[in-house]
Amino acid sequence: TTIDESIFKFGKIVVGSDDGLINLTTDGGNTWKIISEKLPQNLWVSRVVFSKHSKNRIYISLNGYRYDDFNTYIFMTDDNGLSWKSIAGNMPLSPVNVIKEDPENENILYVGTDNGLYVSFDTGSSWSIFNKNLPNVAVHDLVIQPTAKHLIVGTHGRSLYKADVSSLQKMT
Repeated sequence: TTIDESIFKFGKIVVGSDDGLINLTTDGGNTWKIISEKLPQNLWVSRVVFSKHSKNRIYISLNGYRYDDFNTYIFMTDDNGLSWKSIAGNMPLSPVNVIKEDPENENILYVGTDNGLYVSFDTGSSWSIFNKNLPNVAVHDLVIQPTAKHLIVGTHGRSLYKADVSSLQKMT
């Protein structure tokens, strides 16, 4: 259901599937290793994302809506999946659809849920609603245009929204 390739090593790919498995290859797909054993099982892997700042960091979001599980599942690893840390913090209960790391500031994360968009300025320790002029709607995709510094928010049934994140990227 989701795939990403590392910018640090050619052929390093992570994939997530609809049955909760996350697999990692470092040799272009010749060999694969399951790295999701220590995570909640049998959930939809809604997104896997390599960090653009740390070569062994991976972010993942899981979604349990198929089982009426509305917990917020967001995790991070700094060792290619050997250990995982929940970064759901103070997020409200809601299925998570997408996670995105800011390309300029490694401490900023964006998360799209079934109930809106959230931002963290401390790598997921705490979260704030990101909703100026954005209705309370399911967010299914996020893209950051690096030159224009725009966050493009893809919603379910409410179109696309654009936010200038250049001032956020400067925050420390």
